[in-house]
Amino acid sequence: MKNFFLTLHMISMCLVIGTLFLQSLTVVFRLRLKNDTEILGLKKTQARIHKFIYYPILGVTLISGIFLAINTGAFQEASWIKVKMVLLLVLIALGVMNGKQISQDVLPKKYAMMVHIPIFIVGAGMIYLATIKPF
Repeated sequence: MKNFFLTLHMISMCLVIGTLFLQSLTVVFRLRLKNDTEILGLKKTQARIHKFIYYPILGVTLISGIFLAINTGAFQEASWIKVKMVLLLVLIALGVMNGKQISQDVLPKKYAMMVHIPIFIVGAGMIYLATIKPF
């Protein structure tokens, strides 16, 4: 059972980070469009992906990760999991900010173009902590 949840967690985690990364890049592409019909069409597609792919996959990732952490005793023994939880909160905040950017364009163009960089760094940090377990 542990291997099933580990596989599920790894796949869903990659999908969460990948979806966020691509969503932030499509925000950048949308900012460069000139035609209002194309902008509206892309905005609708982005909103659907965010609502129907990102959030369900995030839920699967959270549930499988909590299951694994409880069954392996990571919350009691490992301090790396606490850092990973902080990074998880940052990643969720970036996802919420990405969702707001999709619907309302809340960030100025120069900041909207840089959201995918912290998503990549936070995702890489989470993967590093889970595989290396440095402390």
